[in-house]
Amino acid sequence: MKQQKLQPPFAELSLGVDQVIPLSQAVGSESFTQAVMGVASEVCGADFVSLFCQGDRDAPLLIGTACRLGQRRATQAAKGYRRHVQEDGNTQLLCGSHGHGDFLTVQTAKDIFSFTYRRDCYDLPGISERVSIVRRTADYGLSVSMYSSEESGPFDNPDSGKIQALLRLLLALTERHVAFSLRDGVWMENDIQARLALTYPDLTPREREVAAMAIKGRTAKESAELLGVAETTIITHRKKAYKRMNVTSLRQLMASY
Repeated sequence: MKQQKLQPPFAELSLGVDQVIPLSQAVGSESFTQAVMGVASEVCGADFVSLFCQGDRDAPLLIGTACRLGQRRATQAAKGYRRHVQEDGNTQLLCGSHGHGDFLTVQTAKDIFSFTYRRDCYDLPGISERVSIVRRTADYGLSVSMYSSEESGPFDNPDSGKIQALLRLLLALTERHVAFSLRDGVWMENDIQARLALTYPDLTPREREVAAMAIKGRTAKESAELLGVAETTIITHRKKAYKRMNVTSLRQLMASY
């Protein structure tokens, strides 16, 4: 997988009013992913799109996926991704292993050495190439990916300014879509940290992370191993989080949550 950190100056993109208005109006609604698919197909010839958010540390959360050649293929690709999520280079960017910023990645089926990963995520759904923009901040990770199908072949120039500019626009709109969706509870059921951030804004990022792991049923030892800290540190963060949330036990936290 090729990867580069995006730096200004950025290319500009010109879209018609008939393209921008439907996309903007879809922000926060269940039709947003399909609207992204329509613009990505029209501007760059994409056949699939997928949107992911890294809230909890465990795994990226799928916001939406679509395929102009049939939703069944998008669903099949998403199923394969869930099976091989830890093998995907975008996952590492989403969780912050390469630092903060916006990254452009390009991956073709030929770049994948794992037979099962290539089969499940590319061969079976009929994907040829993926180009993504991944944003990692101190609080969250977000990615927008466009894919070309085997029928269409690879993108003509996946590093072009036009593709980068469109991905940056789609990322900005996806950021707003996630904010609206979180507020309205459209997809947030599985993103515990996001819910805690909205319900208990006074929690520090680490307290929120530790509380989310407690809600998921992780012991202090398991959380410590996952975060690479001492078990006593987890217990301390958990106590502070409980105090900020005005609860005294995991049972009260679950009831409140």
